[in-house]
Amino acid sequence: MGIDLNHAIGSEAKHVILVGASVGHAWNIAELPKRIGVTGYTFEFIGEYDFDKSEAIGRIVKRTSDKPFAVFLKECAAYFPGDFEKQKRLMQGWIEELSKNNIVPIPTTVVPVTSPDFLSVPYFKDVLKKMLPLGKVDLEKRLRFIVEYNDWIKRYSKEKGLSLLDLEAALRRSDSDRRLRADLTNGDGLHLNPKAYALLDPIVVPVLSGAK
Repeated sequence: MGIDLNHAIGSEAKHVILVGASVGHAWNIAELPKRIGVTGYTFEFIGEYDFDKSEAIGRIVKRTSDKPFAVFLKECAAYFPGDFEKQKRLMQGWIEELSKNNIVPIPTTVVPVTSPDFLSVPYFKDVLKKMLPLGKVDLEKRLRFIVEYNDWIKRYSKEKGLSLLDLEAALRRSDSDRRLRADLTNGDGLHLNPKAYALLDPIVVPVLSGAK
């Protein structure tokens, strides 16, 4: 698994880590304080390009320097569908491990997907996934599993009194239409464009302010 570090260091600020994959990398969260003009936090991105983030969590809790105040636990849409029961066990385990090490775990919802641009290469690939028994998952089916996971992680966070970073709510079309807004994708229906990241930036610090 690849590791991607994007680190900003501050002596007094609370350090926060985002563990994620491609969407997390493109967010460039280390530059968030500059983009929105806030102080008091520094941010680091650690990329783990698989659903299982256990190795990254293990390294984080063993740190003797730059130990974070909080860790955002972010999964990407590309890892759905999967073994849902295993996914839940993994997430619960990471939350427990971080908590035991006095690091605030902050789960995130998964960014939803939408239909790719009409007549684009991703569009034709998605059509083939729907038509041919190739074992591939089309975006509509993927969305159903993402929604199921997001509903679960919201319930679990509420039950455990955890702060939650709700990426889905910031980017979906509406409460009843939970697809990614068409104007927020880079064209493939899965990855985000700069406009989408601009909507995510303002929701981070309010969540951290309420985390404990």
